[in-house]
Amino acid sequence: MEKNIDIYNEKENCIIKAKVFSYEKNNKSDKFFIFCHGFCSGKGSNSVKIVANKLLEYGIQSISFDFPGHIDSVQGTDKLTVDVCISYINSVIKYVKEKYGDNIKISFYAISFGAYILLNKLIGDTTDYDNIVLRSPAFNMKDILVHSLLKIPFEQYKKSGKAKSGHDGKIEIPYSFYEDLENHNLYETYNEKRKIIIIQGVQDDTAPISDTYKFIQNKPEFELIEMENVKHHMEPQEIALSTELMINRLKIKKIDIN
Repeated sequence: MEKNIDIYNEKENCIIKAKVFSYEKNNKSDKFFIFCHGFCSGKGSNSVKIVANKLLEYGIQSISFDFPGHIDSVQGTDKLTVDVCISYINSVIKYVKEKYGDNIKISFYAISFGAYILLNKLIGDTTDYDNIVLRSPAFNMKDILVHSLLKIPFEQYKKSGKAKSGHDGKIEIPYSFYEDLENHNLYETYNEKRKIIIIQGVQDDTAPISDTYKFIQNKPEFELIEMENVKHHMEPQEIALSTELMINRLKIKKIDIN
């Protein structure tokens, strides 16, 4: 069952638009996944739904939400900053614990830009999360914006102070977004030792896998699962395959949901 809900973000004094994937009956699983969507995507994307529905087959509920400036978000792209996005994740975590109990084991499934935000959130975070899975992570988000997402030349973006962005150009972002990415360089700031699984297409044409190789160099806590002949924007069957790879790697077992 999919259900749209509102979650209050105390830091921003606003509502976060979210979607819960759950059973009508009480679930016996002590596991719960939180999704962080990619740039110009949202809480109800194929990338989220396919994974969420597969997790339900294993008795695991999940939740997704819209970052500022995306889909149904009440806040615009002027609030699309790393710190505000992290506050969204924190509010969702708080909701999950209040709804399902403090003992719920929270995992993350973060895609592209969502992975970039999540890694920034994890810096200095001592909370013990169950699993962390990154799909097609945008480690070098600043360069990805400039080389893949902007719809106008960078100098024009800098001069005008705004630009259409994303693969369909439907989101307009301020230049301050780029400056914020400059100030949150994961290659310089991320030194955590958490075990994290990465699933990425070898032919990723947005977040080059070479960026991933560079990021995880000398970081044995990262495990990279490469998918041959797969690009950044995966087709439904590729998403399904990547989900099976994740479930097998995490050794998730089906439970009785009746």
